[in-house]
Amino acid sequence: MMAHETSSAILPSKPASPRLRVAAVMDTWIVSGPGRQLAALAQALKSHDVDLCIFMFQRTGRDPSPFIGYLERAGVSHVVIPDGGPLDMSLPGRLGRAFGAFQPDIVQTHGYRMTTLLFLLRRSGLRLPWIAFFHGATDENWKMRLYNRLDGTLLRRADRLVVLSEENRRVFADVGGRLRLIHNASFPIPPDGEPVRLDRLRRADEPLIAAVSRLSPEKGLDLLIEAVARLRTRGKPVSLAIAGDGQERTALERQAAALDIGDRVHFLGTVLNVTSLYSEVDAVVLPSRPGREGLPNVLLEAMRADAPVVATAAGSVPEVLAIPGSGELVQPGDVDALVEGIEAALAHGRSPTAAAARAAAIGRFSLERRVAAHLSLYAEMRPDMLAWAPVGPPVMTAP
Repeated sequence: MMAHETSSAILPSKPASPRLRVAAVMDTWIVSGPGRQLAALAQALKSHDVDLCIFMFQRTGRDPSPFIGYLERAGVSHVVIPDGGPLDMSLPGRLGRAFGAFQPDIVQTHGYRMTTLLFLLRRSGLRLPWIAFFHGATDENWKMRLYNRLDGTLLRRADRLVVLSEENRRVFADVGGRLRLIHNASFPIPPDGEPVRLDRLRRADEPLIAAVSRLSPEKGLDLLIEAVARLRTRGKPVSLAIAGDGQERTALERQAAALDIGDRVHFLGTVLNVTSLYSEVDAVVLPSRPGREGLPNVLLEAMRADAPVVATAAGSVPEVLAIPGSGELVQPGDVDALVEGIEAALAHGRSPTAAAARAAAIGRFSLERRVAAHLSLYAEMRPDMLAWAPVGPPVMTAP
């Protein structure tokens, strides 16, 4: 339910004692990995005198965003702003007035559209410290490529720019001392939606592998489908369940049919209870192409669920799989390497040694480390409010 221009499901009142107030602006309809990361961060920061409120958007005429329900169930402070679409010229002003009601001390943005809105508000006189987060980019179509170029320019205007991988830190090296690396965290995902049951997809004596991904070119799902076809020709057939959606779905379905494996590649659409999916499969594969990844939440989630993983060396994946045996790390764009990685994961991924390596790997990406990195970053921006926090370049890397 929305009243006037903004509707707040859970909005904290201004406390008598000074607490840092952070407005985190995110544009997502689904319960995405970045959304879960932000919600977990907001919950953890409460005990550190920081109130992080998520500002999100609800497109006029669409069903309510599942992310709104997720935040409500998690008890995370959030504000929902009506959104009339790409041509809604009143959106920057609406967001600015929502900031006025919340009175943030710092604003952080997540996503290219949010970057643009903050840039426009700054041009209009907003003088709040701005932290921009870059989560990676997509290559879905020419519009997205244009947006990505604009985003790359405007991200560099923020007071601080946070990236999730060494790969992306090199891309933004020209930002210099304003650039920070903070990795995603591994944490329990609360149950959301009905558990997934994949028994009907299994063939007798054949492994079932999965990919959890947006269906866009940079995710490399076409390479994974090719790998499934090659495994069949090698006499080691597997079935593949793909959770997620996107405009590449039709092309991927046609590819599977052309390779005569349409009966082995199953498109599940958006899966809410993704944790239950990890426990239903024999391995999780991330075949991403290089250059666009940050730190895939799916990788941390699958490893936390003790699922064997195969992933290409994109973004921060090599840093996550640095412990030998924690997962199969393969060269991006190499279908034969992907085939070999899947074979290895199916052969050894359930061993006690592999399980111990996975547990050790995700232990290096704790939520506590992510919280500490954010507190250090916030202290840089507002030392008057977080003078007690460690100040310095908060680079959250694995020890």
